[in-house]
Amino acid sequence: MLVFAIMLAQGGIETRELAARLRDYVRSSLHVSLELAPWANVGSLPVFLAKEFGYVHGRLLSANCVFVLVGPEADMTPAELGRRHDSLKRATDDVIIFTFDHMSSCNRARLIERAVPFVVPGNQLYVPSLAADLREHFRARPPGAEDHLSPAAQVVTLRHLLLLGHDDWSPGQLAKDLQYSAMTVGRAFEELASHRLARIEPRGRSKYLAFEADPAETFAGVRDLLRSPVIASHYFTSRPLPEGSAGFHVPARLPLGGLTALSERSMIASSGVRHFAVGPADWKALRDDKNLSEVAIAEDGQFALDVWRYDPVVVTGERKTDPLSLYLQFREDSDERVVSAARHLLEPYPWFQDQIGSEPTSRAWKTAMP
Repeated sequence: MLVFAIMLAQGGIETRELAARLRDYVRSSLHVSLELAPWANVGSLPVFLAKEFGYVHGRLLSANCVFVLVGPEADMTPAELGRRHDSLKRATDDVIIFTFDHMSSCNRARLIERAVPFVVPGNQLYVPSLAADLREHFRARPPGAEDHLSPAAQVVTLRHLLLLGHDDWSPGQLAKDLQYSAMTVGRAFEELASHRLARIEPRGRSKYLAFEADPAETFAGVRDLLRSPVIASHYFTSRPLPEGSAGFHVPARLPLGGLTALSERSMIASSGVRHFAVGPADWKALRDDKNLSEVAIAEDGQFALDVWRYDPVVVTGERKTDPLSLYLQFREDSDERVVSAARHLLEPYPWFQDQIGSEPTSRAWKTAMP
C-alpha cells in the first residue's frame, strides 16, 4: 500500500486534496506509483516563492520532480507562471511541474507555448522534458462549478450592480481599483461576454464591456453564476498584546466578515467569535504570522478569518464587506433567520426585487476594458 502523508506548511485542505488527486491520477494513467513527500528544499527558495505555493517531491518516469501545488486563491497569468518556473529552475535541477485543480483551455495552450510543465489531475499531464503529454477530456471548471464566474468576473459584476452610474472606468483605473492585472480584467470581461451577460465593444485601441440589460435583468441572469465569496473559515488564538492595548494581532484595516458583519447591519445575533474577512494576499501573510495560532475547534478560537476568493474591499472601495457578497455568503444558510437578514441587505436596491417581465432600459451600462 502506498504510504501518503503530506503535511504542507503552505497549504490547506485544498492543496492536500490536490496532492492526493495527483497521486491517484498518475497511478491510474501511467500505472505507476507516485510516492510524494514534502520537498526538503523549500527553505532555500526566496520567501515569496516559499509562501506562494505548496510543494511536494516525488519520482515520475525515473526523474526527480517537484510538484508545485497551485491553490484556488492563486490568480496568475501563464507569463507569470513561466517566470515562477524559471525562478524555481534556478533553485533545483529537479523537474518543476505546476499542479492545478482546473485550468481553462486558453491558459493550457499558453503554458504549452512556453513549455511550462503542468498537470491537471483527471485531465492532462504535460511534461516535455519527460516526453509526456497525456490528454483526456479537459474541463475548464471542477465538477459542480462549471457555471460559476471566476473571482475577477464576479467582482466586475458585483461592482456594476452596486455602483450603478459609476461604471465608465478607464482601463487602467479599473485594473488598479480591483487589484488585478489588466490581463485578468480582460479575461473577466471575455468571460462575461461568453455568458451573454454583456458584449465587448472595440473603441480605438481599447475595448469596453457593455451591460445592456437593465440591472434587474442582469441580476436575474447572473444570479446562479454567482457564488459565496468565502472559501473557508479558520479559527485562531492570538498572543497577548502589550499592556494597555486591546484586540488581536490582526491588521486594523481588515473588515468584519461573516455573522459579525451581518449582525451589525441587521437584527440577527452575532456568533460568539468575531469574524474578519480576508482576501488571498492578506491570508497568505496572516497564516504565517507567529503571533497567531490556528485551532481546530471553532469554540476554542478567539476570532475567525473568513478567507475570500477576492479582496473583500475592492468591490465598492469601502473598508467593509459589500452587501451583495454578504448576501451570497448566506443566501443558502440553514437558518432561515440568517437568510432573511441577508436578503434584507439588498432590499434598498431596486434590481433585487422580483421584476419578472420588466423591460430593459435603453441605456447600456459601460465598463472599460483593457
